[in-house]
Amino acid sequence: MKITSNQSIRQTVCLLLADVLLFCTTDVSKVPSFVVIIGFGLLSLTLYQLVRGLLRLGRLYGVTIKRQRSLAVYLTLITAGLIALQSIGELNRRDLTVLLPLSILGYFYSAYLKTSQRNLSS
Repeated sequence: MKITSNQSIRQTVCLLLADVLLFCTTDVSKVPSFVVIIGFGLLSLTLYQLVRGLLRLGRLYGVTIKRQRSLAVYLTLITAGLIALQSIGELNRRDLTVLLPLSILGYFYSAYLKTSQRNLSS
């Protein structure tokens, strides 16, 4: 059972190197706004790769998750949203108490919809 492929490791390393290059060579106060947006997108892709890798490594400990991609997307969206709110100084306790339950409900609802659609088609 192969947990990770060489391609996913290479992608993660390339994304991490691109993150280091972008964030170490730019000053947020002096670059145009599109560079900040590109940096946020790059950070989000890196987070997705890392979350996906952690979910794959969970199989080593006997944790199997059927919908790894959708869980990785939801966890990445939550984390990226919290980072975005923190970076503009708008993150507070109320945001956490609203965003986390809503995203958990959204994940379970989408999993339920996929299961019910599969049951209807068979």
